[in-house]
Amino acid sequence: MKRDVKAPGPSTASCCAMAEPRKRQRLSQVNSSSQTSTSSVSSVAGGQRDGAGEESRFVEGSILRLSMKNFLTYDYSVVYPGPNLNMIVGANGTGKSSIVCAICLGLAGKTAILGRGDKVGLYVKRGCHKGFIEIELYKRGGNVVINREIHVENNQSLWMLNGRHCNQKTVEEEVKALHIQVSNLCQFLPQEKVGEFAKMSKIELLEATEKSVGPPQMYQYHCELKNFRNKERELENAVKEKASFLEKAKQRNERNKHDVNRYYEKKRHLDVIELLDKKKPWVEYETIRKELEDLKRERDEAKKQLSALRQAQSPMLKKIQQIDNHLKPTDAQIKAKTVAIKEASNKCKQKQDQLDRKHKEIEDIKQKLKLKQTEEEDHQKRIGNTRRAIDDLKAELAKVGDQPDVTPQINAINVELRQIQEDRAKIEGEKGDLRREKDNLCAEARMLERKLNDMNNMMNVKEEKLRARHRDTHAALQWLRQNRKMFDGNVFEPMMLVINVKDHRFAKYVENHIPFQDLRAFVFQRKDDMEKFMTEVRDRMNLKVNSISAPEESYSKRRPSRNIESLSRFGFFTYLREMFDAPEEVMSYLCLQYKVHDIPVGNEQTKSMIKTVIEEPYLRVLYTSEEKYIVKRSHYSNKISTSNSALQRSQYLTITVDAEQKRQLEQQMRACEQKLRDIDERLKVLQKEAVTLERRDNELLAEKKRLSELKGKKRQLEQKISTKQDSLRQMEQSAIDLNKIEEETKEKIAAVYSQKVSIVVAFMAQMKLRAKLTMEKVYLSLETVGLLAEKTKLENDCREGASELKTTEQKCNRLEQRKVQLTEQCKGLLRRAKSTCRMQPDESLPEDLRNVSVDHSVITETSLLYLYRIISCHAD
Repeated sequence: MKRDVKAPGPSTASCCAMAEPRKRQRLSQVNSSSQTSTSSVSSVAGGQRDGAGEESRFVEGSILRLSMKNFLTYDYSVVYPGPNLNMIVGANGTGKSSIVCAICLGLAGKTAILGRGDKVGLYVKRGCHKGFIEIELYKRGGNVVINREIHVENNQSLWMLNGRHCNQKTVEEEVKALHIQVSNLCQFLPQEKVGEFAKMSKIELLEATEKSVGPPQMYQYHCELKNFRNKERELENAVKEKASFLEKAKQRNERNKHDVNRYYEKKRHLDVIELLDKKKPWVEYETIRKELEDLKRERDEAKKQLSALRQAQSPMLKKIQQIDNHLKPTDAQIKAKTVAIKEASNKCKQKQDQLDRKHKEIEDIKQKLKLKQTEEEDHQKRIGNTRRAIDDLKAELAKVGDQPDVTPQINAINVELRQIQEDRAKIEGEKGDLRREKDNLCAEARMLERKLNDMNNMMNVKEEKLRARHRDTHAALQWLRQNRKMFDGNVFEPMMLVINVKDHRFAKYVENHIPFQDLRAFVFQRKDDMEKFMTEVRDRMNLKVNSISAPEESYSKRRPSRNIESLSRFGFFTYLREMFDAPEEVMSYLCLQYKVHDIPVGNEQTKSMIKTVIEEPYLRVLYTSEEKYIVKRSHYSNKISTSNSALQRSQYLTITVDAEQKRQLEQQMRACEQKLRDIDERLKVLQKEAVTLERRDNELLAEKKRLSELKGKKRQLEQKISTKQDSLRQMEQSAIDLNKIEEETKEKIAAVYSQKVSIVVAFMAQMKLRAKLTMEKVYLSLETVGLLAEKTKLENDCREGASELKTTEQKCNRLEQRKVQLTEQCKGLLRRAKSTCRMQPDESLPEDLRNVSVDHSVITETSLLYLYRIISCHAD
């Protein structure tokens, strides 16, 4: 990637001359602090001033003379502006903007107006402790001379007005009296405020113009005019609100007329309601009193009817009572018989249970006899089986006696088994050593992986910063990682990810030297790969990315023009290339494009010797601890001009990863993985050998077992024969006597049968007793049934009279309850009526209230409806 830089040319500036922000330029032709220089100022009017006649052409507040000493680029300079348009012409960096700054600061202007340094001490020439500005302003009756002495150490100024010391406030008042407005962009427009001037609205421009060219009272009158207009609008709004309020008041008054008529009508109705309210409780009391009198008469008639019904029912009730008295002892006898029958039944059941148990006992005796017989049969079968087994073992023992001796074969197998055990022990020992070694390598691999992950996490932080700053580049990076196989040559991710600064303090030098456009650029070894990448990412994905093709010839190892040792006397300690690591193609491009191999970096000593350093013929760009210097030499006059700028704080490269350490960790990781693979292969081989030995061991053990069994078979057979014979003798001795057992069984059965006979005799006696009691109970039950039939007949005869009697009795009770309720209600209504009329408890109803009535002829249908609503509300 190639970039062309044009050489600076001459420019023209007025009092608002342009200046580069945050950068101070210095003319190399200024020789020493004692030398004076006079800037070239051309006036449209032309000619030199000729004393008082020339001054008469100036207006009040015009600058007659401007003197600067140790101010920005000037050691000492005097400027004499003319009465008309003045223009300052000069090349870049010759001090045009310095004159503009001197005018602003000399007229008590703020540093914020200039948009350069925020401290006034920054306007003093570098290397000096204080600077001076003197401005002479034209004024009728005597010019005004303003002196300002600026001190760097405490950032303070000393003011003098016409040769007398004063404060800044006095100078500001004097300047204001001459109608000088440094803060007004329509009168004084620095380069840095052009954008702000362009954003001003029409109103702001008008006010600024009034302040600038109009009389002092113009802006004040304008403000008063705006205030009067606002008050006029407020008064108009107040008049409209008052008129609206008056109209609403009239409408409300019209509505109130109808409400007044309704009020008087309501008052008449309320008087009627009050009279009716007094009459209503007496009417209700009289109604309830009459109802109570009628209820008393009805109750007395019901009582007479109830007494007659009771006298008619009396004979039948007495007869029923006699039957009940006769039934009670009969029921008692029936219950006693029932209890006796139940007891007899329980005794019968007990005897039956005893018979069942005796029967079961006989069955158990017979079952035991059968078991003894079965046991004896099994005993005889076992004796026969044992005799046949003894005969078979004797025959097999005769066959075994002819077999040869197998002891030599067993000894040979034992020797081979011991050898196999030794081989297996060696294999297990080697496997244990390999497992321990594998565990150690796994632990080492985990530690190396953790360290590599830590380094990769630091790279992820750099990647997140790239995504936040330029999302298109981050999206292209993700695409590249997924499609890296598409490219033939080396393709490197954005420089800010592959550049690794050796010390985080060096990051600011690299970032200030390499533009961000290149820091986010992809680097390709082959041009065709770069074209393929740009086609996919820029054309198809529509992403804005930068790409760089590395030089075909490598520049990464190019030597600097001078050894760093020769520059160490100026405080230079390294070149920019030595401060970071990068892939060879990336480093080759940076050496070719930005000469990182030939850019020295110094310290505070370099900054203190900067005047001497810039005289060195081979230095074009250099760095001190906090600044960057660019040195340019004119091709025509061979004069040197320099520009310096403060280093910006690093944002992307402060995260450092030791590339050599990372490479070593990766090599160690690969070595560990290779060793682990070798150990796994060796373990597989040993496992196969162990399986083979184990299989052979099992075969030999099986053969040894077979031979051992063959060797000990004869002895085993003899032992088995002896054991069987002993068992046979024991079985023959333990034989059972079945005849004796059968005799004992018959005796036991006979004894049980005799017990059953006595139980049956007692059972028959209880059965007879139960039958007798049952018959007696039946006779008593028949007598009870006859009495109940007679009682039922009497009850049926008097049931109709009983129903009428019950109905009459309920009616009497109901009437008595209703009488009590009406009595209490009458007392309550009487008390309420007297309370409503405000009467004493013993006072009677007045005649005027007793004879009151309502004239219905004067009440219309509408009045009745309205009256009904009022009464309802009053009742609520």
